[in-house]
Amino acid sequence: MRHFSKHAIIVFALVSIVYCAGNTQAQNSRRAQQSPSLITGVRVALPPERYYGPLYVTIGGRERKIADEAMEAWIIQGGSKVVYSGRDGAGGFENEGQSLRAYDVRTGRHRKILSEYYGVTDVEEVTTRMKRTALLVEMADGGLGASYLAVVDPERGEVFFRRWARIISRRGDQIVIGHYREDDWAALNEDANKKITPYRKERHNLNAILKRRVIYNKRDR
Repeated sequence: MRHFSKHAIIVFALVSIVYCAGNTQAQNSRRAQQSPSLITGVRVALPPERYYGPLYVTIGGRERKIADEAMEAWIIQGGSKVVYSGRDGAGGFENEGQSLRAYDVRTGRHRKILSEYYGVTDVEEVTTRMKRTALLVEMADGGLGASYLAVVDPERGEVFFRRWARIISRRGDQIVIGHYREDDWAALNEDANKKITPYRKERHNLNAILKRRVIYNKRDR
């Protein structure tokens, strides 16, 4: 009788272990199904003779539309977000100003993070040593062809802006910005590699920039 009791206890313990393991696997499977997939691709479907169109992202191997209108798009933060430019900026010369929005795949929310008077030409993501994300946004105007620079915190918005300037070097969290005169832009646009010395330079730490207040530009027209 005593031997049977020990055997029963062992069998019960083994059954309990198998049940718990199976239950844990089921829970992990449910968590995996509930966890959002990452964005692995972006596509702006440009209709003929248009420079904007619907924005599609690829998530879990399937493409889906997330915005009715976009111009360009960039995947950031390992695929958990995508930022995209739009026509609804702050006005500017011939209403050329553009906006930037961030789409979060985990929440499905769209957040406007920049509204400027110039057209967005490129977005570069930088992860600082403090594990913060800074977006270096290059812009240009349609008249002079000058460059403009913004730094955007994707969680809050635009926090830094410089006119007639571009980043001439970056080392880690440190950026050096060069300022140019009006007559310099024709030569720079003709040959991007041409050596033109900026008349002024300034150095900034991206972590310090990201602590600045958010810039809200009023629409000028």
